[in-house]
Amino acid sequence: MKITRIQVDNFRCLDHVEVDFDAITTFIGPNGSGKSSVLRALDWFFNGDKSVVLDDDDVFSGATEPEISVRVDFSELSVADRAALGEKYAPDGVDELSVWRVWKNGKDKITGKALAFPPFESVRLTEGAGPKKAAYEKVISEHPDMTFPKWTSVGVANGMMDSWEREHPDLLEAAQVSDTNFFGFAGQGRLSGLFDFVLVTADLRASEESQDTKSSVIGRILEKTVDRTLADEAIASLSDELKLKYEQISHDFFADQLTDLSSELSAEVSSFAPGRSVVIGSLPAEFKPQSTKFRVRIDDHGMDTDISRQGHGFQRSMLIAALKLLAHRGAPEKDGSVICLAIEEPELFQHPTQAKAFATILRQLAENAEAGIQVVYATHSPYFVEPSYFDQIRRVERTIDSAVGSHVNIHRASMVAVTKSLDGFVDSNSVESRLDNACLYELRDALFATAVLLVEGSTDRAIFEGMADSTLPLSVDGIEVAAVGSKDSMFLAAAILSQLQIPFASVFDSDRESANRKRANGRPENEAVAQEASDSLKNRNLLRFFGVTETDWPVGLQGDSTWVIDDNIEALVSTSWAEFDVARDELISSGRGSERKNAATYRFAARSATNPPCELVEIVQAVRKLSMPTDE
Repeated sequence: MKITRIQVDNFRCLDHVEVDFDAITTFIGPNGSGKSSVLRALDWFFNGDKSVVLDDDDVFSGATEPEISVRVDFSELSVADRAALGEKYAPDGVDELSVWRVWKNGKDKITGKALAFPPFESVRLTEGAGPKKAAYEKVISEHPDMTFPKWTSVGVANGMMDSWEREHPDLLEAAQVSDTNFFGFAGQGRLSGLFDFVLVTADLRASEESQDTKSSVIGRILEKTVDRTLADEAIASLSDELKLKYEQISHDFFADQLTDLSSELSAEVSSFAPGRSVVIGSLPAEFKPQSTKFRVRIDDHGMDTDISRQGHGFQRSMLIAALKLLAHRGAPEKDGSVICLAIEEPELFQHPTQAKAFATILRQLAENAEAGIQVVYATHSPYFVEPSYFDQIRRVERTIDSAVGSHVNIHRASMVAVTKSLDGFVDSNSVESRLDNACLYELRDALFATAVLLVEGSTDRAIFEGMADSTLPLSVDGIEVAAVGSKDSMFLAAAILSQLQIPFASVFDSDRESANRKRANGRPENEAVAQEASDSLKNRNLLRFFGVTETDWPVGLQGDSTWVIDDNIEALVSTSWAEFDVARDELISSGRGSERKNAATYRFAARSATNPPCELVEIVQAVRKLSMPTDE
């Protein structure tokens, strides 16, 4: 069983959001955008009343009524899932389950999508013996052609209706059915042992999370990997033995004394109340069997310490180690149960190499079917973003509207939407197979930007970043320059940024003189002609993709945010920016630069050179404007 979709209404800053979930779901976005609110809404859905309690302050400030609703859709129901859910919730041919949890005026209500006799729902929702009986009798009066069991008591009413529904499957329809037993509120829950949600918060309290409890991270991992059945049975047997032993000790040491005392006291009482006597005996032993418990301690170079005495980095490292072990061992007996591991800022307190390792482990966990792990996290780190898996990224954005207040939007670049937008430009197979997505590596940082400048190569990026560094670095405005590698690779990067609604501008070379350079280098004429045709076609395709007029050799601004450099940026710099060549030569002569085409050399030269070409200055100014917030 895996989460496939959630809907959250009126929870904290979330007025209404719908989110599709994958094996790994990555939430990105600025602080305060609502990433953590999504995770905490799920934590309440699964763990409410046990570790999460709501109050009026959790209701969205713009809500018309104090009601919070969270809906979770599940799919991939296993055999064990179906057995636990029963025909009511998992009938043959249905591979999905929907559950709602609603909080209103301090009251909690849980419903599930199930096969039911719809008129019974009004009875199930009615409280109190008299009103419930009246609602049931109303159903009977409205369906005179049907036979219903006679009302006996409110205590058996729901079970009576459930039995009737099982006996009349042809009269059932899909409906939201009230059920407080999904999470164990009324005994063993329907999802108990099937699906578990663990939230690792940014303010992780190691002393609590290392305790062996059902709500802690370590406790959930232990429950998933350690079988306590036989030990608990042995402890229960020991408890019975202790009880018998206690009773024997009480008899041996106190029986005679208490008998004598009872007789003496009875004799005294009889003078005041004839016919009565006093009996004094030992209280029964109360040896309640307890489940086995474990503790986590740290041997720090020979010193035994509590984990809370360790640094935050080590505490997170221990979690990584536990998850790695879990990935190798998998779920006990491969029973198909699932833990949804949700993490706020998994990069916290991690050395860069550890952060990369953690990201790798989380992906291994999620992609290993036997591990029984679904992963979701909110992150600010590019280490936890795989651009090749762009469809697993959810970009959270919060806007302010003077009319309605704040609103949270969650953007997704789905595989279907991206592939459709690239139809006629990029082969769909290369997108879906992810084999041709090496160009997306540069998008790691860009996905976190307020605006992006797409360029072809690393030296192009170095020139733009160096120019900006001389006045105000682009990063100060939240701008990233992403080098996609070539004009062919710009399509996919632009499509992803568009779907995620990250503002971007693009710059590419027209390569107008490429064919002549081949001729000058003595290449055959047919190669020069082919090069010219290829460059012209690429220019036209990119212009068409960006929605502007096609031409063979465009120059300058095309449309609103696409620039084309006449021939290439090196030619522009060499003819229009003498100061750049001087700065570059000084770097090379001092031994700090490279004579070859080198990004670091270009950046340092662009940073110190004055009077950059106005064409390049215009592009930098335009992309800065893209990063500025706009009023809704």
